[in-house]
Amino acid sequence: MADAGVDVVKRSPISPMSQRRRAELAAAGNTRPWSTLTGGGLNRSGTLAREAFKPARPADTGPDAETVAVVVGRDQGQCVRCGRYVLNGERGWDWSIQHRRARQGRDLRPDTNTPPNLILLCGSATTGCHGWVETNRNASRPDGWAIRQTDVPASEPVTHYLYGRVLLTADGSWTPAVAA
Repeated sequence: MADAGVDVVKRSPISPMSQRRRAELAAAGNTRPWSTLTGGGLNRSGTLAREAFKPARPADTGPDAETVAVVVGRDQGQCVRCGRYVLNGERGWDWSIQHRRARQGRDLRPDTNTPPNLILLCGSATTGCHGWVETNRNASRPDGWAIRQTDVPASEPVTHYLYGRVLLTADGSWTPAVAA
């Protein structure tokens, strides 16, 4: 029921799409012009396809496969923070490679994707130890799991579950950190 004193305006119905406009959209690849999900966001059963909601991935700015293998070998497949063996899970979900000095956009510094800046952590960027480090960057700094943008990764020690307080080297090994 409308409020007293308020005029209700009846709007005209939406006019149907012209055949010409429908043909233009089909030529552009939109097979469902009545849907806001361009590119066919519905699968054959009529439910929403997961792929329709996946964001477009930017060009990969992470470490190459060889560097990841070096880091995984150095850390012996275990989370640097808690020691959990993680290689029986899926990368990006059960385990991930953490940039100690966070990447900022398309970070072009030469040491960004090198072993001294990378550690193996359980979880994703929102779960497990990786999630904890991302959420608690200030609390992670004393242990070296996160470092400042102005820091040089090779000169910043990290508390490693297996090795204790160490400096990570470019060849994928480590050296004991000298107490300051």
